[in-house]
Amino acid sequence: MHNRNTWYRRRRTGLALIALLVATGCGRSGAPDYFPLGGKQVWDYEINRSIKGEQHKQRLLLTSLPAANIDGEEYFPQLRLDGRVDVFSRSRNGIERVNFANSAPLPVLPAELKPKASWRAPGQILFLEITGAFHATFQERKKLTIDLDYVVEAMDDTVDVAAGHFTNCMRVKSTGSMFAGATLKEFLGISFIQIEQTEWYAPGVGLVKRERNESTTPADWNNYFEQELLAVN
Repeated sequence: MHNRNTWYRRRRTGLALIALLVATGCGRSGAPDYFPLGGKQVWDYEINRSIKGEQHKQRLLLTSLPAANIDGEEYFPQLRLDGRVDVFSRSRNGIERVNFANSAPLPVLPAELKPKASWRAPGQILFLEITGAFHATFQERKKLTIDLDYVVEAMDDTVDVAAGHFTNCMRVKSTGSMFAGATLKEFLGISFIQIEQTEWYAPGVGLVKRERNESTTPADWNNYFEQELLAVN
C-alpha cells in the first residue's frame, strides 16, 4: 500500500509539473517557448501599413493545425486566413520554416536564444504585396527575397498590445539591403531597398508585435508596416 501511495503521489507531482510547464510556456528544456508549435491555437493580428501616402489595414488569422509525422520527422502546419499553409519544424538548429520548393529550410529562431544571438535568413519584400493589383507580373516579383541579418537585442522587454500586457519579451532586430535589379527598376523605378524591422516575442504566446520600415530609392515605395496581436486563443 505504501508503494502504491508513493506511486500516486509521484504521478500527481509529474502531472502538476507538466501543467505548470504548459501554463508558463516552457519548452522541453525548461526554457521559455517563444514560438509555440503544436496544440490548437489561433493568433489574431491587425496589420497597418502606410505606403505612397495611403493607409492600408488588414487582419491576419493564423491557426495551428494538427502536427504531422512524415518519415519520422514531425511537422507543424499553420493555416492562414487566405488559405495558405506555412509548415514549421523544430530541430537542433531551432525553429525552421519548411521550404518545399527548396531543400534548405528557412531559419525562424535559433535553438539558443540569448542577447546578441544572431542569424541570417531570406525574407519577402512586403511592399510588393500592394503592387499586385496594378501589374500582371506581380506573382513573379513577389518571389523576390532579401537577406536579413537578425540579432536578439533584449530578453526582458515589456509590450502592451490589444491582446494584453506582456512581460519578459524577446526583442529581435533585423536589417538588410539590396540593389533592386532589372525587374523592379523596369516596373517600379526602384534601384535600392533597405529594411529595418523589430519583432517582440512573448513566452508561451509567440509574436506579439512587429514594426518594419522598408525604404526605397527613390522613396516612392517607402513602406511602414506594423503587426499587432489582437487576441490569442
